[in-house]
Amino acid sequence: MAERLGIDGGELVDFSSNINPYGPPESVIAAVRRAVEAISEYPEQQAESFVAAAADALRVDPANIVASNGSIELIYLIPQAWDVKRALLLVPSFTEYELALKKTGAGIVYEKALDAATALERLEDASREADMAIIGNPNNPCGYAIGRSDLLELIDDRPSCLWVIDEAFVDFVEAREQASLANDAVARENVVVLRSLTKMYGIAGLRLGYMIASSGLARKVRADKHPWSVNNIALEAGIAALGAGDFAASSAASLAAEARRLYLEISGIAGLKAYESSANYMLVEIEDRTWSMTSAKLQVEMLRRGIAIRDCGSYTGLDERYFRVAVKRPQDNDRLVAALRDALAVAKPLRAD
Repeated sequence: MAERLGIDGGELVDFSSNINPYGPPESVIAAVRRAVEAISEYPEQQAESFVAAAADALRVDPANIVASNGSIELIYLIPQAWDVKRALLLVPSFTEYELALKKTGAGIVYEKALDAATALERLEDASREADMAIIGNPNNPCGYAIGRSDLLELIDDRPSCLWVIDEAFVDFVEAREQASLANDAVARENVVVLRSLTKMYGIAGLRLGYMIASSGLARKVRADKHPWSVNNIALEAGIAALGAGDFAASSAASLAAEARRLYLEISGIAGLKAYESSANYMLVEIEDRTWSMTSAKLQVEMLRRGIAIRDCGSYTGLDERYFRVAVKRPQDNDRLVAALRDALAVAKPLRAD
């Protein structure tokens, strides 16, 4: 799109990608440099060193951890490992959940929710007949997070449903312990928790994730998983990332403060409605229906101003009035707000019938 508009893509500030703008930490970069020396060697078959480090960080047994080539490998693998007949999916959500379920031929029940309270209500009503539910917690693109105790109560009340809880962005939640089910999963036979290191630690190009589950569920997934899916560089970067707790805590605190400020700034722009988020991004609705502006048109206007935003019109459950922005460094967030105000100034009222 930048090329089509004659814009240098390298000069864009990318608010469409919700990766930590403060990463990668130096310890991870150093680990990557060291790991390059081992690229002539095969990696460990199941990334055992990384699994041990993740288990130690969570204080669980390595038998409860399965490493993967990004959490996306698991998102596709888990539905294939189970004979899913009826799956429950909150929308909008990460589009790969829907694509992964469709590949299995499962029937999908869609429930729309833009906030945590509605999401919990929809899950309570619709999960009785489902044999699998995939939930982003925090949700992407909305950013809401369902409380740990509420989600556990529902999971324990539906033992016949396998709950796949994607915590790809949980590291950005200020009170992570009130949201994460990682340590609860090991004692249950109907819940799998997915984690990603690519978002918080800024290593999306390396593809590294893992799951936490009971030893039985982990063994089932491990049996269907291809060996050597985590390369040596990702493995070493992941071990270093797990040891960078201070970096993660500092990033989460800084981005949470900026998320609150950005929410208030965008909420103050006439015609826009921002949805409060627990993560490092937020959903925004073009609420003024008297405008000709859509998310696709706004995306082009923002590109002309050197800003990339995520048009959410293609998400199941949303339409052409929604877009998502990441939370970045203060100066970049200021630039986003100024560009939004300027871009919306070109919006023209629709003609009255």
